[in-house]
Amino acid sequence: MPIRNNQEADMRRLIEAGVTGTQIGARGRISRGTAARAWAHIEQLSVPEKFTLNTVVLDGGHMVWTGERDQGLAPVLTHRGRKLSVRKIAYGIEHGHPPVGSTKSACEYAWCVAPEHQADAALDSDNARSFAAQLDAAAERLGAN
Repeated sequence: MPIRNNQEADMRRLIEAGVTGTQIGARGRISRGTAARAWAHIEQLSVPEKFTLNTVVLDGGHMVWTGERDQGLAPVLTHRGRKLSVRKIAYGIEHGHPPVGSTKSACEYAWCVAPEHQADAALDSDNARSFAAQLDAAAERLGAN
């Protein structure tokens, strides 16, 4: 469904924010029919497809979110009228199951939403235990000399 003047990205953002096809038509100076078709198309997409549409891959495998954000500026995705955490979606894409507790970027960039760069509370505590075990092993080695 081609849309003229590169308006697709703008329309997608409006649709994700819950704006109707009629409202998009009024804002974008396009016909209500074109806006309604675009809205219907995007509503049929799965959550992972919507995630892909709203991310840009950068060097190092990092991803930046170009879609909607909540009032606290956290990246969110609207699916069937519900706001979903982009970080939790990314974690689920990578691990095949929902995260335990909260999620955060496990790489050096707090803004990164790459699925392989997300950690949940369980993974974070596993990493902390692993690091503590490494420190204990290093201390033992040093003490043995």
